[in-house]
Amino acid sequence: MLKKVDLHFHSNHSDGSLSVPEVLELVARSNVELAALTDHDTIKGVPEAFEVAKKLGLSLLSGVEISTMYEDGEVHILGYDFDVDDEEFNTFLNKRFESRANKVVKIVSKLNAMGYDITFDDVLSQSPGPFVGRVNVAKTLMEKGYIKHVKDAFTDKLIGDKGAAYVAPDGLSPKEAIEKIHNAGGIAVVAHPGLYRSPHKYGLKEEDILRMVEWGLDGVEAYHSKHTYSISKYYHKLAMIHGLLVTVGSDYHYGIYPIEFINVPREVVFELMKFFERRQGLQVSKKSR
Repeated sequence: MLKKVDLHFHSNHSDGSLSVPEVLELVARSNVELAALTDHDTIKGVPEAFEVAKKLGLSLLSGVEISTMYEDGEVHILGYDFDVDDEEFNTFLNKRFESRANKVVKIVSKLNAMGYDITFDDVLSQSPGPFVGRVNVAKTLMEKGYIKHVKDAFTDKLIGDKGAAYVAPDGLSPKEAIEKIHNAGGIAVVAHPGLYRSPHKYGLKEEDILRMVEWGLDGVEAYHSKHTYSISKYYHKLAMIHGLLVTVGSDYHYGIYPIEFINVPREVVFELMKFFERRQGLQVSKKSR
């Protein structure tokens, strides 16, 4: 079978439904050779992930997905291959994770004002781990009978990106996230650029990518489970023109594992594997001096 790469998926340390061992076993069974667990604003699951990956014979990178705001829309920055023990980075992420809970408190307050009878404790009860986020709010609304499906919450009427009860992440910029990742020795990649939404645009444009390149951006997640073929090709071309790494991510949370359905050129998989092999080889060389 053809080897695959998946550098974007979640466990129940953030908003995934599976534990670290469960999600890594799923990834390994799907013939993925190079992987990264990228929970939202936390790396609490990464040490366990390394242990599990070793047993499974899976090559694993340290990973995280950091939420930022860019021109009135959310942009997520993926960090890879950083030092998990970096004290400054851990402190930064711990504060980011705490801010997520505060954001949900504000969402619940907005929903209450709109007539929805839910509490923050109700939302907490919908989380399988320490994380709490919009998906837990959606599950609470479903359990209370306000909606039929989780996706029904992510609308303009409720908690979608333009929703009446939406609360944006605090003012962290992509530039700051990229700097934090670099300071911890990692590389920074913009996640699912085709999914970007703001009042002004749909999808990140070339000028946006170039601005982030000025801030130190290293790569673009061109191949994502929710990108169409044409969107993937657009960002692949942009990345090639501007010398950026092209990455692949299923963004798996629950349900069917979508890596099987992402049409990724073989050269992208090979280049990713070679890139991180060279990078880690250099890191080992530096440490041995």
